[in-house]
Amino acid sequence: MHKGYFFCHNRDMKPIQTATSYTVSMTGFGRGEVATSNLQFITEIRTVNHRFLDLILRVPQGFAEQEESIRKQVRESIRRGRVELSIYIKEEGGSGKHVVLDEELLQSYLAISQKLCDEGMVTGSVTIQDVWKKHELWKMEETKRDWDEYGEWIRESIQQALTTLQEMRMLEGQALERDLLTMLTSFEETVGKIAELAPQATKHYRERLQNRLLELEMNMGDLEERLLTEVAIFAERTDITEEITRLVSHSQQFRGSFERDESIGRKLDFLIQEMNREMNTIGSKSNHAQIALWVVDCKSILEKMKEQVQNLE
Repeated sequence: MHKGYFFCHNRDMKPIQTATSYTVSMTGFGRGEVATSNLQFITEIRTVNHRFLDLILRVPQGFAEQEESIRKQVRESIRRGRVELSIYIKEEGGSGKHVVLDEELLQSYLAISQKLCDEGMVTGSVTIQDVWKKHELWKMEETKRDWDEYGEWIRESIQQALTTLQEMRMLEGQALERDLLTMLTSFEETVGKIAELAPQATKHYRERLQNRLLELEMNMGDLEERLLTEVAIFAERTDITEEITRLVSHSQQFRGSFERDESIGRKLDFLIQEMNREMNTIGSKSNHAQIALWVVDCKSILEKMKEQVQNLE
């Protein structure tokens, strides 16, 4: 490695072990089920990627007033992602739903029918079969439940769903963490090679320039002065010390983020953006073919890391 720079990995070092219990994916599914003598309370939660916490609730009739309480329970476990939570109540021996007749609309139909008959415009009478055929007169409603009576069981089913969801999200998060750290190791090793080769680029430039000036048959006094000037300008223009230093810092912050009990997805996304920025600068400063190739490799790794980070809470 180039003197003055330290990465967490190199060819002679083993990967540093980091805590994995805090890394959580935003993708997952959880289900909770609580049963009483004749009822089942089922909660299903699905989560996918989202920049913020976007919570969508589907609750049975009569529970709309409890949505804020449910949202609070969910927010205690989930910090970020698109969350779809659905609550179902199943009744033994029944569907938990019943048919409702729109009596006011039916009265309007009957009144119009009677008027048409009185005016001799139609004959006959409205039968029950006619009423059944009018689909707009009927609607399916869920049986209204009392939250005070069933709220405890529903909260328990929600908690079960959240627990299984978090188990799945943490398992996937740990897999993502391992993948990200593997890619980060490869990135660090490549940047280390860039840092090691960079000083040699100035030396090679001096040798090429000296040979060129000798071909022009410049005298030694003018040659040395011209060399010093041109090499100094080249070294200043191509110096990547600051970029490498910042990359070391970003890399260390990236690793350290996995040890924090907090949402890290957005922070890691920001760090990758900054590392990409530094690599772009190194690429623009570099006047060495091998360094240019390594810059492309690093940017490819960062792109893959960015895709994975999008899945982290």
